[in-house]
Amino acid sequence: MVADYQKTHFAVMNVTYTYLNDGYTIVVTTDTPCHLYCRMTDKPPWKHKQPSFRRGLYIIGDVRFCFTVYEDNDQLEAGDTTTHTFIKDGWKVCEDRWFYFVGTIDGLPVESQSAIFQFHFPAPPPPMPEYMAYTIIGSLDNRSIEATSATWQTAHDARSGWVRDLHDPPWTRIMAGSVLTATHFIWRGFLDFDTSILPDTAKVLYAALSLYVILADFNDLPRPNIYVTDGVQHYPPIPADYGDQLPFTTIIGEKDGTTFNVPAYNDIDLNETGLDHVETTRKTRYCLRSQNDINDRGAGAIYNSWFWFFSAQHPDAVKPLLKINYYPAVKPC
Repeated sequence: MVADYQKTHFAVMNVTYTYLNDGYTIVVTTDTPCHLYCRMTDKPPWKHKQPSFRRGLYIIGDVRFCFTVYEDNDQLEAGDTTTHTFIKDGWKVCEDRWFYFVGTIDGLPVESQSAIFQFHFPAPPPPMPEYMAYTIIGSLDNRSIEATSATWQTAHDARSGWVRDLHDPPWTRIMAGSVLTATHFIWRGFLDFDTSILPDTAKVLYAALSLYVILADFNDLPRPNIYVTDGVQHYPPIPADYGDQLPFTTIIGEKDGTTFNVPAYNDIDLNETGLDHVETTRKTRYCLRSQNDINDRGAGAIYNSWFWFFSAQHPDAVKPLLKINYYPAVKPC
């Protein structure tokens, strides 16, 4: 049933908008079917006072707002509706417009008017700048720490390990992964990079460890991954770093070991957590571990899940690298 006041009045219940390339699509809903017009101007409303008589009282300074120059825009829908759509394009960048709604019901003008709305059409965001690319050579503190035992759990949970000296010539290699032969061997590879050369405001977009892999053997197919985690080692690593690294299992990068190309550089992309991990005020440390090691699941049968890559001590251009793409500032100018 339509109340008497709904035959001569409407109320605006909601106003929503979406951006166009040069303006807005404005959608209005009302409490009763009516036909609306959007009365719009690019001139600020004129504010003035005039006397009025309300509820038996004379008011000298009753405030009024008037549009001095305006246009009326018809809604897109035909007839009386409760949803009213207006497309306003040709809106200049950083231009303000004011508007309110008037209307008809059954073709007859009604007394109702909406409040005055003010919309500002913003400038488009600036184009994103070109990112900067930087490659950092790993430090000479790179090491492998090994633990071995007849049982998986003893090797995995050892509080300290053996810092291998294979990073130095003539071997110049780092090992990471795990293997079961007659006994269990676990190698945790430690790397660090001087990322303090990046600006403090740098926003890292992409990062990858790039390692020159010289040998790889992955036949434990259910768990073939090599994982990158946060490193907590000393400079250079000490035996106790093996055990201290144990609880740090958040994966910040990974690669399927069966996809390593040998001998060649192979990239291990860092994930979003890994990008946030890049330090700009100090060195960034990493630890490379096998999937078995991270999952704490030693295989019951003989298996291989390991790889070797050249250390920073190698005299040729095959050293560990950290490749980074970044914006100099968190928010471009």
